[in-house]
Parts: sequence; structure tokens; C-alpha cells
Amino acid sequence: MAGQRLSSVTQSTVVRVVAVLALLALVALGVWLWSISRSSPAQFVSGEGATPADGKAAPTVVDVLCDANLALRVSSDTVAATASGVAVRVTSEAPAGAYLNYGLGGDPMPASPETWMLAAPPGELQLSCSTLGHEGAVVTVAVVDPGHFWSDLTLADLGCPIGGMPGWAVSGGTGATPEEAIADLIANFTALGASPTLTRSEHAAIGYPGAANQTWIIGATDTTYMTAVVTGSGTNYSAFPDALCEASPWPTAANA
Repeated sequence: MAGQRLSSVTQSTVVRVVAVLALLALVALGVWLWSISRSSPAQFVSGEGATPADGKAAPTVVDVLCDANLALRVSSDTVAATASGVAVRVTSEAPAGAYLNYGLGGDPMPASPETWMLAAPPGELQLSCSTLGHEGAVVTVAVVDPGHFWSDLTLADLGCPIGGMPGWAVSGGTGATPEEAIADLIANFTALGASPTLTRSEHAAIGYPGAANQTWIIGATDTTYMTAVVTGSGTNYSAFPDALCEASPWPTAANA
């Protein structure tokens, strides 16, 4: 009987020891995982246009690095659009004269990191690094628009199907607001005796509403005539003529 009691006590002790050891192992694992999450830096990944698998909200800026071999890396394969467009923070280790190509065009790599706002619509944004003699592999980043900032309207929808891109001989307009810059541009056309007489203008709600470059439509009372691009911020805006419209009626009433 004494041997049986001793065996029972021994088994109970062993069970308790095993349970304590298992608990200590779990605590150690948790501390290790916490330290890893605190110390590991964000990593660049090759973009494939996928939505974040863990369900986290997409970042509103994506870091883009072009290395010395024109290989491109991104901090996230998904980016959320803002009212001003798609933000990419560009860093270059590429040779002098390299470009970042972004589907809509391309710009020279900056000497130091810069944040660019791209007018990229929701969908796939294809990025690559290039020089005159070589282009690196394309990396795709998915642009999402949870804030519904992007407008699918086109100039044709707004009564200005593009009819040509002339070389304009008129000076641009300036002003403290976009409206004043457009009014000054119209005044410059009037001073040249342009026909038709331009009396009406409207901001074209296309693309991103807060983009640095905004498109305006200018025309006569009943007919659209041309587009203009307004750039600037604060109290310093400039308006420049851009494209001719195929003469079309305004789809909205004046001052609507």
C-alpha cells in the first residue's frame, strides 16, 4: 500500500512539473515573438498586385527603391489612393540618368528620397527602373480606393472630346486661386482677339479631386472650346492652355 501511495504521489508530481515546464515554454515563446516584432525592420517585397493577406488596411504611401542594378523593390504590394492621388516615396541607388517608369509616363530618379503623387487610377500600377540602355523588371502594385476618391468621368463625358493638341502662342494665366488663374488666361485669349469669345469655364471633375494638376474646360456660352491645366497651391496658381475640344455643347447649364 505504501508503494502504491508513493507511486501515486510521484505521478502527480511529474504531471505538475510537466505542466509548469509547458507554461514556461509558452511564456518564452511569447517573449521571443514580441522581441522579433519590436526589432525587425520593414522589408521591401516584390509587388504582385495582391491585397494584403492579413486583412490589414492598405498603406497610403508605398516606398519604392531602385537599386544599382535597376531592380525595383516596394514596401507593399498594395497602396490606398488619397484625394491627391497615389503616393510613392522614391529612393534611388541607380546610376545617374535613371528613370522611374509608372505606366502613365516616367520621371528622373531623385538625388535624395522624394514623395511623388501619381494620378494612377484604381487597378494595377506597373513600376520599373530604366536607363537609356536597359530596363529593369516590372513590379506591379495594386491601387485600391476605399475612400472612393477616383472619378471615372472623362472629358468627353463633360462635353469636351479632345480634338487636337496645338502649339499655343498665348501666355498662361496666374492668380491667387485656380478661378483667378483661369480668368487671367481667358483675358489673355481675349487680348489676342481669339475666336470664339471665351466667356465660360468649369473645373473638370476627372481623376483625383485634390491632384496638384487640375483640368478645366473653357468655352463660349453654349460651346466648349479647349482645356487648360491649373497647377500650384496656396496663393500661387498658374493656368496653361492644353487641348482643343471638338466643339460640343456644354452638358450642364451655365453656373450650374
